[in-house]
Amino acid sequence: MGASACSTPRVAGRAESERRLSACESAYLSASSNSDRMNDTSTHIVERYLSARQASYDWIETATQCSARFGEGTMRGAQARHIVRTLATRLGIAVDPVTPSRLDDVSSLDLDDDSLSTMAEAEDAAGFATEILAARSDDNVSLDLSDRHKTTSQRLISLAGNDDDHRDKVYDAATLLANPDTMVDGATGLKAPTGAVIEMNCARSEISAVAASSNATGEGTSSNASRKASLGTLAALIADRAELALYWGYPAFDEALFD
Repeated sequence: MGASACSTPRVAGRAESERRLSACESAYLSASSNSDRMNDTSTHIVERYLSARQASYDWIETATQCSARFGEGTMRGAQARHIVRTLATRLGIAVDPVTPSRLDDVSSLDLDDDSLSTMAEAEDAAGFATEILAARSDDNVSLDLSDRHKTTSQRLISLAGNDDDHRDKVYDAATLLANPDTMVDGATGLKAPTGAVIEMNCARSEISAVAASSNATGEGTSSNASRKASLGTLAALIADRAELALYWGYPAFDEALFD
């Protein structure tokens, strides 16, 4: 009898089931699992808090590893951070204030110039709007926040290396001045604090810019690490803006955050 006749028969589907998960699949499955526990009100609050913390990291990792899920991962990361903050308050755990990050230490981003310029415009517009609110002595909005947006905008323009700077610097403030406390978000039709709408619109515009990037579906081996590092940096940056919007009272339910 030949040696082949004694070989172990192949079990249908075994090889497929034993296939290693990709980094994208692993991050998404972990994020989804932790989010389920985070949202399960029958689960002990401490476990929900710990799951929410892990979910906030997992979703940013999902945005980093899964280019097609960048927007979902970024926004769900912000949503999970908001739940962490809410549960921490109930548990009496001190949490740091939401402070939008900047790009001071970033020397390059693997994103096309047009997308970086679009992000710069979103940051510039948010900087202008928050400066107006700060000047009106809004209790939440500070000039430091405006400076953070404007500094990030300038950094994005520098990283784009684009000679054409399309930022207006000064924008129509009529709607803002007429609605300094609350306003209707044109994207959803929902009413929310004005500062929250500004931050959420900034986050949405930046997510759209990354999604439109000419490199958005690139999975080349030579630049893959650079691309993923850039996506991770941008996901964290944008999630900061969305988290601040939620902290200030923007609706946190899925229908308000996802198409």
